[in-house]
Amino acid sequence: MSDCLKDMQHQTAFELLSDDEKNILEENKTTISYKKNEIILKQGTIANTILYSKSGLFKLHIEGTKKDIILAIKKDKAFLGLSSLYYINKTYLYSVTALKNCEVDIYDKESFKSVLSKNANFSNEIVKYINHNSARIFNRFLCVAEKNARGKVADMLLCFANNIYESLEYTLAMTRQELADFVGLSMENTIRILKEFEVDKLIKMNGKNIEITNKDVLEKISDFG
Repeated sequence: MSDCLKDMQHQTAFELLSDDEKNILEENKTTISYKKNEIILKQGTIANTILYSKSGLFKLHIEGTKKDIILAIKKDKAFLGLSSLYYINKTYLYSVTALKNCEVDIYDKESFKSVLSKNANFSNEIVKYINHNSARIFNRFLCVAEKNARGKVADMLLCFANNIYESLEYTLAMTRQELADFVGLSMENTIRILKEFEVDKLIKMNGKNIEITNKDVLEKISDFG
């Protein structure tokens, strides 16, 4: 099976708030729409907000001097920027870019922290999300470090099918370069392996449309690659 852990949706956290606590967040919230490829959070800038994704698809990525490293793909109903909540340098640790047109709620960080201090159950839920997000990223890096190139690409395809699109047929929101950044390979190697999988009748490709036609074999490649 794919090493990509299923993401947790965060909307249940709001159910733990009192009416007064909800009002604090609502009074210090702005809702903004972003277009595909717009940067929502910028690595290294002052972290003065916490975001909640109402709709869309997002990549969390570290911007290196030579290339990007994609840490995770996030869907809707998820907090963004939580890892910088109490970061001593008070900056965002990674960038967040929209992979689709999206809408996000932007909360003032200090107001968010004040609600955390008032509500232990809400605070515990946020810690749980941070821990799960860390586990997802650790698993991704373990996959990139341990698996061969075919195993990495197979894992990526299964991750998208199982946890992002929840279907064996999907339309990629990412470019070929972003796919390569996700698996830690060159774009040329990533494209070559995708074509090999198509020749082996494991997948069908039509532009950005992917259909997994032999999931069992793809899982074996992911497990033993």
